[in-house]
Amino acid sequence: MANCENAPLFETRRAKGRVLYRLFAASVFVGICFIWAYRVNHLPSDQENGRWVWFGLFAAELWFGIYWLLTQALRWNRVYRHTFKDRLSQRYENELPGVDIFVCTADPKLEPPMMVINTVLSVMASHFSKHWISFCKKFKVEPRSPAAYFASLSDSHTASPSKDLTAIKKLYEDMENRIQTATKLGRITKEIGMKHKGFSQWDSYLSPVDHDSILQILIDGRDPEAVDIEGYPLPTLVYLAREKRPQHFHNYKAGAMNALIRVSSEISNGQIILNVDCDMYSNYSQSVRDALCFFMDEEKGHEIAYVQFPQNFENITKNEVYSNSLRVISEVEFHGLDGYGGPLYVGTGCFHRRETLCGRKFSKENKIELKRDNDAKRQESVLELEENLKALASCTYEINTKWGSEIGVQYGCPVEDVITGLTIQCRGWKSVYYNPERKAFLGVAPTTLPQTLLQHKRWSEGDFQILLSKYSPACIILLHFSFTLSSQRDLLVSTAWWNFCGLVAQSLAWWNDQRIWLYKRTSSYLFAFIDTILKSLGFSESAFVVTAKVADEDVSQRYEKEIMEFGASSSMFTILATLALLNLFCLIGVLKKVILDQGIFRLYDTMLLQVLLCGVLVLINLPMYQGLFLRKDNGKMPSSLTAKSLVLALSAFYRVTHIPREGEDGRWAWIGLFGAELWFSLYWVCTQALRWNCVYRCTFPDRLSQRSLPLSLSLSLSMNYEPPMMVINTVLSVMAFDYPPEKLSVYLSDDAGSDLTFYALLEASHFTKHWIPYCKKFNVEPRSPGSYFLSISYHYDLKEASEFLAIKKLYEDMEKQIRKAAKLGRLAEEIRSNHHEFSQWDSYSLRCDHDTILQVLIDRRDPDAIDVEGCSLPNLVYLAREKRPQHPHNFKAGAMNALLRVSQKISNGQIILNVDCDMYSNNSNSVRDALCFFMDEKKGNDIAFVQFPQNFENVTKNEIYSGSFRVGMEVEFHGMDGYGGPPYIGTGCFHRREILRGRNFDSGYKGEWQREDSLHALEDKLKAFATCEYEENTEWGKEMGLKYGCPVEDVITGLSIQCKGWKSVYYNPERKAFLGVSTTTLPQTLLQHKRWSEGDFLILISKFSPAWYAHGKISLGLQLGYCCYCLWAPTCLAALYYSTIPSLCILRGIFLFPQFSSPWFVPFAYVISAKYTDSLVEFLWSLGFSDPAFEITAKVADEDVMERYNKEIMEFGASSPMFTLLATLALLNLFCFGGVVKKVAMEDGAIRFDRMVLQILLCGVLILINWPLYQGLFFRKDKGKMPSSTTVKSIGLALFACTWSVFFMKFGALKFCVAVLLALVLSPQGVFGIRFVIDREECFSYNVQYEGDTVHTSFVVIKSDKYWYGGTEGVDLVVKGPTGDQVHDFRGKISEKFDFVAHHKGVYRFCFTNQSPYHETVDFDVHVGHFSYFDEHAKDEHFNPLLDQISKLEEALYNIQFEQHWLEAQTERQAILNEAMGKRAVYKAFWESAALIGASVLQVYLLRRLFERKLGMSRV
Repeated sequence: MANCENAPLFETRRAKGRVLYRLFAASVFVGICFIWAYRVNHLPSDQENGRWVWFGLFAAELWFGIYWLLTQALRWNRVYRHTFKDRLSQRYENELPGVDIFVCTADPKLEPPMMVINTVLSVMASHFSKHWISFCKKFKVEPRSPAAYFASLSDSHTASPSKDLTAIKKLYEDMENRIQTATKLGRITKEIGMKHKGFSQWDSYLSPVDHDSILQILIDGRDPEAVDIEGYPLPTLVYLAREKRPQHFHNYKAGAMNALIRVSSEISNGQIILNVDCDMYSNYSQSVRDALCFFMDEEKGHEIAYVQFPQNFENITKNEVYSNSLRVISEVEFHGLDGYGGPLYVGTGCFHRRETLCGRKFSKENKIELKRDNDAKRQESVLELEENLKALASCTYEINTKWGSEIGVQYGCPVEDVITGLTIQCRGWKSVYYNPERKAFLGVAPTTLPQTLLQHKRWSEGDFQILLSKYSPACIILLHFSFTLSSQRDLLVSTAWWNFCGLVAQSLAWWNDQRIWLYKRTSSYLFAFIDTILKSLGFSESAFVVTAKVADEDVSQRYEKEIMEFGASSSMFTILATLALLNLFCLIGVLKKVILDQGIFRLYDTMLLQVLLCGVLVLINLPMYQGLFLRKDNGKMPSSLTAKSLVLALSAFYRVTHIPREGEDGRWAWIGLFGAELWFSLYWVCTQALRWNCVYRCTFPDRLSQRSLPLSLSLSLSMNYEPPMMVINTVLSVMAFDYPPEKLSVYLSDDAGSDLTFYALLEASHFTKHWIPYCKKFNVEPRSPGSYFLSISYHYDLKEASEFLAIKKLYEDMEKQIRKAAKLGRLAEEIRSNHHEFSQWDSYSLRCDHDTILQVLIDRRDPDAIDVEGCSLPNLVYLAREKRPQHPHNFKAGAMNALLRVSQKISNGQIILNVDCDMYSNNSNSVRDALCFFMDEKKGNDIAFVQFPQNFENVTKNEIYSGSFRVGMEVEFHGMDGYGGPPYIGTGCFHRREILRGRNFDSGYKGEWQREDSLHALEDKLKAFATCEYEENTEWGKEMGLKYGCPVEDVITGLSIQCKGWKSVYYNPERKAFLGVSTTTLPQTLLQHKRWSEGDFLILISKFSPAWYAHGKISLGLQLGYCCYCLWAPTCLAALYYSTIPSLCILRGIFLFPQFSSPWFVPFAYVISAKYTDSLVEFLWSLGFSDPAFEITAKVADEDVMERYNKEIMEFGASSPMFTLLATLALLNLFCFGGVVKKVAMEDGAIRFDRMVLQILLCGVLILINWPLYQGLFFRKDKGKMPSSTTVKSIGLALFACTWSVFFMKFGALKFCVAVLLALVLSPQGVFGIRFVIDREECFSYNVQYEGDTVHTSFVVIKSDKYWYGGTEGVDLVVKGPTGDQVHDFRGKISEKFDFVAHHKGVYRFCFTNQSPYHETVDFDVHVGHFSYFDEHAKDEHFNPLLDQISKLEEALYNIQFEQHWLEAQTERQAILNEAMGKRAVYKAFWESAALIGASVLQVYLLRRLFERKLGMSRV
């Protein structure tokens, strides 16, 4: 008896056969060392192929060898445990400690309530438990999960339990029906809610991430009434939903566990805690006693912190298709870890000491006695206890405490269980792994491949984070890390391949295990590795993914049949499928060589192991090939993914295996083309992000109207120098919004500071008193008067015809007055004297040098600010911010920020609409559409801005310049909206004022829509907010307002807002909200895209880059969307290469694409046809969302330019370096195609069409694309043709490139051709020509990069708006150097051509001043003469003379172009002058003739009267 009392409660046994296994492991290690020695001794020389491949393979084998050593640590010292529960019962049956059981669930959709209930019942739901627990005890039921128990019963039962079984099963089915009914309904019925007062706690429930703590003690174990039907006490049962708020991080499962630890300590305070997942029911009711045998052992129990049971699954198929059983880990590796001090804590099926989870360190002296406390009394009631304990589960409880760091489960890691167990062991405690014969807990394994891969990605990512964290001990964590990273041995060098292969070769389960081993390492662990590195660098944050525990019926059927599931699209599948196909193609290539080339013996001698490895990989991937090509069910690989993987595998295989050898022609061209194709592939991936998740919005303005609209808006318009009537139409269109006018304020920012624009706005302020009532009365659309009157026919039968004619007459009178002043170029003194507001222009000197001009034209607080109907008018404010030459004005961003500050003091509207002055409102309800997003009660508080599309009214039928940006607006922006919102594009955008002023996102933020305060400040005080000095030493332009320092200030501003946590919305209504004016010439289009691409590329390489700054702050899809636009500029290199080198190679007969008869032709043909078919379909589909094109007005461009634009004839009339590049590329392809035709006609067989069909096709397509360029170069005679100088230079450059490609390609001249083309692209010192209209002053800057360069300059005043009223012509020009010194000064010149030497490199300023009252058109030209050859060094001596001559020829061509440009400008001036003088002569002759005729008529009349009077007198 004494011996029994002292006998241990458990025993530890060593694994058998350890010595033999260690000998075997030693022999394997010797073999590994021999492999390393072979790699070192047989390294290929520098000249041999495969040297770097050999290095890579050696590195991989070195890593596998070291990693294999780590896996052996898990097998070197395995131990097995055995418990004695009978001894436990004999000693401590009446003193067993309290056990608190934690069951965690997170999502009722992924973890169904019935699954949770079965788990709860197996370890202890409320009413049903009164019957179930007594039934289990009476009949010793196993397992004690009701669903599992009833499913395990056979048809034959003993007579005794039959009646009880039927009754308990009926009770269970009734409970199940009630729960399933509520689950399908998605809510609790009112009847159930009324019966149970506990549901009242959900009255304040908002969302799963925003609610109060909900705590319910369903069964109080200390309540005398808490007994089962047999009268025995029931366990305590508690429901807890801890408080969650969006602004507080809830730490996933770890946070839930810690809340349970705190709450349970005040309710039951059990010394032992069992933690199980909601899907892991108890399969063995004695498992708690097994655990207590370890904890309560007198000799070793005090050292044990937790007892870990294996994680087993009940839904594993016969052959384990996804290898989810973790069999080797549970049966081998965890026993090995137990031999070193204990296994990992794996988050479920684990019994803990409460004190160790609460942070207690191990001490031999302080032993914890596990005895039941029967004397504890609780004075407070259950309701009081529930209310008091909610604070322990609140979001703020853990602030400034050690919970999550030293107490409880650790935070900040996807595998919080592993890191928690590690920290416990590092405090001196041990753990125990117990694997009983009857599995203690059974759960649900993932039933699809994506779920499996994602689960392993989370595990490996978390363990890798531990390895890189401060909790990473040198040895222990490597052992633990090896567990997660490799559940089995390595395919090539592990023991599974070298030792057990022969024993288990027939086991399909083992084969599936090897397949999943490969899949995990090439997808899950790859993504985990990348994500961990990014998170370690601070580019993203950790996330916890809940594994789904349910599957669709068809998915479950395929799982039971062990058919792999590929139905969902996944980036992991792309990698797996590509690798599988790559190995298949390689094996086919090997078999082809065996049959046709080398023979079996050569292959056997040199490449046996490689072919064997390739064959094994192909066999492993058989299910992948079935999913790609053979299966027809819903679980097959998606077609898009199949096509993508095929193309990637074939393209990579072809390009890598067909690289020309060293010394062969075209090697570098081939490598360059491969690089271009790689870049195009990466860029294509970015573009797919814009199409992968398109969303479309729909608003409900009627619901908005039913609620109050206490919201004020500030409408901001920015202009530089645009026609006044265009500006006025835009202002009137937004003032007439369908919105309460007392809540609208319109601000116009005039960066030109023009008194003509102010006069036009002043006239519009009078006209708006009639226009707004008319729009409201007849529901006018559009509300831009100019567009509205053009859209109405004079013959249209209007009931309101009289009012229509009256309002149109008022508009035409206003237009006439404004146009008259604009043509005169100044305001008449009568107008100035009648309006005192013009006094602010008395101090106006230059456009870039004037004081702040601020005028409140309409103040709605003024009782007189009403329309003709007596209704209030919106505020109308004119602002021209202060400008000084010594202060940078930051262009549109500076104007917007000045408006932000001024408008805040006047109206302070919470919403700001920003539109360009040419973008009038086409839909008066757009403001209400925007407010539907901002004022939505559920999601509106997350939205920073609402972006409307940028549409144009003057786009031609066939969009000659592709100016509509149609695909971007109809497809790509919808795709970005699916990932968090579109970019801000600078116009047609509604903003929250607070966010533009720099407010960070706060999920607790609620927009308070209050009306603005009254206007307290006067105009003079408000001017200070628009001065140059106001922003100095402030955050404006950095953290507040629009960002400075980028050509696309709108995009970088929107990106920074989204990175603060805010979202944006893209809304594209059926009726376009805003319509603007698109570019009408090719130079305008190219310059516009140059600015966009330059600005986006600057964002990419700046600190605000979406590639790294935005990582972790916005979604990956939105990152890729931004990168798609930011990569516009660098993509030019690949496009240039593809459009030149293949064509040049045709002349040498070098083929760069597979021949037509080759199977490799298929992927190229597929990609080309699929890409452009998709592009065509996408474009045609987007046409359905566009309004018909409007006729354009003549105020956008010159009359002849507009005439050609309407006829869709491209405009090439102005000289531009971009035209030189385009013409050179077009001619180069034309000459190459001509060379092909010549060879075909004169040299039979010189061209191998079967090999070069794709190159010739590419060249032909480029010629067709450039057909308008050829017309402009050679055939057209109008003013829009290509300038002769550009034509000559382009022909010379194209011929030069073709000549070099033909005669010198063998000697590396292909590289030289590429260099010539890149030099042409990157050379900025070409001719800088611009034509502009000057009002007062215009300044231009030119950067001279080298001292001593000669700067050639010319200008010609082409025309003046009015010659008729007399006055002098000409402009003043002042040229200043980088140091501010004056270089030249010309006064009153009509034309001038001069040169000067740049003594300093830097920026030279050319400032023109117009002293006349008219607008004048000036043609300005700058050219810097510089021999770039002289700056180069170490050139080949044979090329120096040739390069010298080329540089001189280039300079001569530039000089010719410069001279010709000046002569053309002079000729054009003379033509305009002659035309004007001819018109004046005609007018003069007409008036002289009229005067003569009038004088003659008057003479006749007077003579007649005279004779009549004399005749009358004579009669008298």
